[in-house]
Amino acid sequence: MARSAVRLANLWSPRRGGLAVARPLASAAIRIPDKVAERLALVFPSAAPSLFIHEGARQALERRLMAAHPGQVVLSITDNRQSIISHTQRSGVLRVRLHHMFLDAPPKVMEALVRYITRGDREASVRVGLYIDENGYRLARRRPRKVPLHTKGKHHDLLAIFTDLSARYFGGGVSALITWGKRARRTGAAGRPRKAIRLGSYSGHERVIRIHPALDRAWVPRYFVAFVVYHEMLHHLFPPARQEGGRRVLHPAAFVAREREFRNFERAIEWERRNTGRLLRVS
Repeated sequence: MARSAVRLANLWSPRRGGLAVARPLASAAIRIPDKVAERLALVFPSAAPSLFIHEGARQALERRLMAAHPGQVVLSITDNRQSIISHTQRSGVLRVRLHHMFLDAPPKVMEALVRYITRGDREASVRVGLYIDENGYRLARRRPRKVPLHTKGKHHDLLAIFTDLSARYFGGGVSALITWGKRARRTGAAGRPRKAIRLGSYSGHERVIRIHPALDRAWVPRYFVAFVVYHEMLHHLFPPARQEGGRRVLHPAAFVAREREFRNFERAIEWERRNTGRLLRVS
C-alpha cells in the first residue's frame, strides 16, 4: 500500500501564570488503497515557462515611468533579444516593452532608462546602451542552434592550439568554442577582387570562434594561427565597450594591452603585413 505520514506539531495551550505545552499527539497516517493511488499519478508540464517576472519589480518600474509621464503607462516585460526597448504613445497612453534585464538594474540605470523613454534624453541613452552591452549575456537565444565544429584541419589543429593558449595565457578558463569557418567568395562587390580578409571572428551569443580556412596552409606558421586564435579569445573575455558619446569600441585599452602579451606578437604582426596579399589570393 502507498502511505503518506504527516507529523502534527506540538500544541500550546494557555494556562494561568503562563503557557504550558500540551501533550504531543501521535503521528497520523493516511492510507490510500493501491487502486486509488494509481489514479493519482502526478502529471508535470512538458516545458517550464521560459520567463519568470518579479511582479513587484515590474510595478515599481511602472510607477517610476508614471511619475515622469503625464498620462497612463502600460509596461510589459519581455525576453526579446532583438528589441530590447520599445515604446509607443497613443491617446496619452505610453506603452513600453522592456527586456527583463532592467528589472534589477542599478538605480542610476533606472533613472537613465526613465529619462530616455519619457524625454529621449541623449546622455541617458548612452548610459542605457552601456548597461545593455554589459548584460549582453542575458539575451537568451529563443531557438538554440546547433553549431557544427570542425577543428582538425589539413595542416593546423585549432582545438590543440586553443587548448594550449587557454592554459598558457588564461589559466584554462576560456569557455568559448572554436571551429574553422566557411570559405567565402573570392570576389567582393561588382565581381572585383577583395582587398581585405577577415582571418577570425567571435560570436558572443554562440560563444564560437571562427577561423578563416585560408590559414589552414602548410606555409602559414603555427604561431600566426595561434595569434589569430588568441585575438579572438580576447574578444570573448573583453566584449566591446561604449565610450562617452556612444561610440562603440571593439578593442578597449585592456584588450590592446593583453594582446601585446602574446609571445610572438611582433613576429605575427610582421608576418601578416608581408603575407596579406598571398592570403587574399588563396581565400
